[in-house]
Amino acid sequence: MFSLLNKDKIVKEEKLLSIIIPSYNHEKYIGEAIQSVLNQKYKNWELIIVDDGSKDYSIEVIKRFSDSRIRLISQENRGAHNAINRGLYEAKGEYLAILNSDDVYEADRFGIMISEMEEDSELGFVCSYIRVIDSQGKDLGVKQGWRNMEPWLVPHKELSFAAAEDFKLNLIMSNFTSTTSNFLFTRSLYERIGGMRNLRFVHDWDFALRAAEVTECKMVERPLLKYRIHESNTISSDRKWMLFEILWIWAANLERFYGTKLFKDEHSGKDIITITESLNLQGNDKVFWMIKCFIESQRKFGIENSEEILLEDVDLRNQLLQYIKE
Repeated sequence: MFSLLNKDKIVKEEKLLSIIIPSYNHEKYIGEAIQSVLNQKYKNWELIIVDDGSKDYSIEVIKRFSDSRIRLISQENRGAHNAINRGLYEAKGEYLAILNSDDVYEADRFGIMISEMEEDSELGFVCSYIRVIDSQGKDLGVKQGWRNMEPWLVPHKELSFAAAEDFKLNLIMSNFTSTTSNFLFTRSLYERIGGMRNLRFVHDWDFALRAAEVTECKMVERPLLKYRIHESNTISSDRKWMLFEILWIWAANLERFYGTKLFKDEHSGKDIITITESLNLQGNDKVFWMIKCFIESQRKFGIENSEEILLEDVDLRNQLLQYIKE
């Protein structure tokens, strides 16, 4: 969009950016998160904070900020994915972003990332390097996407997706984006693929994979986000459930890339080896195949998104959890 100031000068207007903060019991951190939005050099934004039933003083901290671009929505506790989806539903921006209430944006984050998207109309999803910090804000190092700080050991990187400088292949291998706080995406992408699904640990990875299926993606090679590691991170709360969701991610999403990134033609047998070297099932191969077979069998009956049955059917999921090896 352009604004004509005079016939000799044309100034490009900033498109509206909607930022969603899902808030839950982070009174210690949420003020810094909000301030990092206020500090953005990119000024055309709205901030929608969805408090998901906090029991601490988070709401009191939020209400200290009086900027007219900030809106607070309170709801009963329904989980992070639901709070994010509520915010996305309320958002009006052409660009959408999420900031977890314990993370912090760098001031030039959106000036840089939106410029990347404006320059390439094919881009629908962008993330960046992240600076990892502890509960006190101490610098623990920079995660450079898929290039370092891997979540698990990859014995033969040269035979895996890690050998390729390819965003989508490396995303299949692991969630190098690390967090929904690292996402910037277009409204058109959101309208096409929907919001977060009912996952406790990996709703970010699932969303990124669904995005990667349908749009071009890019990682900005600068640390434009501070990602906080502390004792109450969700990832540390239930390892068996987390492993189940990782297995579900691959069973539900691998097929999205058949014919594009995986098994591109009839001579793609070597992809079997690459996939084997890339997916770390952590001794839970049997459960992976149980999930994948169930999903495929339900698709035969015409059930779309049959993988979501395993997220909504608590009894069935709990039966599968019994087979998970920690």
